[in-house]
Amino acid sequence: MASLNSILDIAKTSLIASQKAISVTSHNISNANTPGYTRQRAVLEPMNPINVGGLLFGTGVNVTSIQRIYDSFQSTQLRAADSKLSSYDTGYGLMKTLETMLYDVNGSGLSTPLDDFFKAFHNVANNPESSAERSTLLSSATILADRFNSIDASIRQNLDNINNSVAAQIDQVNALAAQVADLNNQIGVVEIAGVTANDLRDKRDLLLDSISKIVDITTRENENGAVDVYVAGGSFLVTGNRSAPLSAEINNSNPFLYDIISNGSDISGSISGGAIKGLIDASTKYRETLDKINLMAATLVKEVNVQHRAGYGLDGSTGVDFFTPLAVNMKASAGNTGGAVITGGNVVDQSLLTLSNYEIRFTGPSNYTVVNTSNNTVVTNGAYTSGSAISFDGISFMITDNTGAPAAGDTFRVDTVGSAAHYIGVAVSDTKQVAAASSAATVPGDNTNALAMAGIKDLTVLNGITLNQYFNAMVADIGVVTNSASTNADAQRKVVEELQLAKDSLSGVSLEEEAVNLIKLQKAYEASAKLMTTADKMFDALLAIR
Repeated sequence: MASLNSILDIAKTSLIASQKAISVTSHNISNANTPGYTRQRAVLEPMNPINVGGLLFGTGVNVTSIQRIYDSFQSTQLRAADSKLSSYDTGYGLMKTLETMLYDVNGSGLSTPLDDFFKAFHNVANNPESSAERSTLLSSATILADRFNSIDASIRQNLDNINNSVAAQIDQVNALAAQVADLNNQIGVVEIAGVTANDLRDKRDLLLDSISKIVDITTRENENGAVDVYVAGGSFLVTGNRSAPLSAEINNSNPFLYDIISNGSDISGSISGGAIKGLIDASTKYRETLDKINLMAATLVKEVNVQHRAGYGLDGSTGVDFFTPLAVNMKASAGNTGGAVITGGNVVDQSLLTLSNYEIRFTGPSNYTVVNTSNNTVVTNGAYTSGSAISFDGISFMITDNTGAPAAGDTFRVDTVGSAAHYIGVAVSDTKQVAAASSAATVPGDNTNALAMAGIKDLTVLNGITLNQYFNAMVADIGVVTNSASTNADAQRKVVEELQLAKDSLSGVSLEEEAVNLIKLQKAYEASAKLMTTADKMFDALLAIR
């Protein structure tokens, strides 16, 4: 039969096992409020029995491992859901800001000053000889131009802020990825001995959660315990103990856009979650809105100037621009390999402007094609001569050999819209130059041209609708996007909360449960001590026999 020594050994293993289990429980209790901590459990197994007289007697208990109560599927689900929530929250905040910029509720929109501007022209038409009405008109025009300037500046500033945020988020991802790679190394060193690095794994999971809030990731754990991290559906961010930093580079075609580069490739279009996704989507909407504001400003300038130039002021002046004329924006493509430059752009006939975007595409050093990229149509073809004017659709400019001639494939971009809201201003400073009359002979009482100017408000001059309708449609669209972002964020937040509750119910620390477990282990420890005391007394009894 089993000896008294074996009973003492059993009591000893029980004491040690209970002590270790109490230590694990204590660790759980102390980390109940530690972010990212996963509940642990001491795994107890009976030791190998011994055969005595044909009977198997147990030899005690052993703590074989400290188990991390963890479900990787739950964590993956929660990480993905949290990544989407971060994207929606970021996007909603930025869209709400854009909505506030344009809404007339707080006086920052364009509808009211646009209405006031055309009403002022009506008032001039009602009293074309009055300098008071003309002064009010110029004041209203200045307010309208300032509002365009202000909206343009605000959108551009926010686009800069978005780009800065993207760059900062990329830096944060890189720092976190480097920490994950370092933890991969530490975990490998610990687990090569056959034990599980529970606390290190918790730290790594917390880092992965932080990365997923910035950009969507997928993970795969290797047989050595290291986690490989892939960003935006497949480009590796961390592999083993090495990280591959992301970078943010200004887009060659658009200064308001950052390209996210991973391992030499642009992954911007593949990012589907995290704050960076929200920033990219918001940036796209801001740029679309800026384009629309510029088109609206350019249309206003063109239509008002063309009509105003046809009229006559009280001083007999005619051919006068009411607003500062549109500028020609010119840019050589970043990928050009030739040595030509584009210069000397100006508007030669405002009435011919289409307010489209153009590309001059060279098929060789002496031939080019002008393409309207707004509707993808060929405007004209030409033979290139360095320094000769290229004119079409009311604009003119020159392309000139600089360090060399243009090369096949070189392109140059031209438009009159891209800076319209930025530069719009009132060109008329003298009230007598307000062209209310349609001829010099009918000054001062003629209001025909003033009525025509006021009537621009009701003309379908922009995509088949009026200027005010265009602006209101723009604001309504932004409102829909903002509301959608808010709805998506609220719905996704509920999903995240449910997944978090499910994870916490499995992996989180319940102080009540740990307290019950502690009492149970305490009783086991006391019983083991009692067993050892009993065995000791049995030894004393044997030794007392003479």
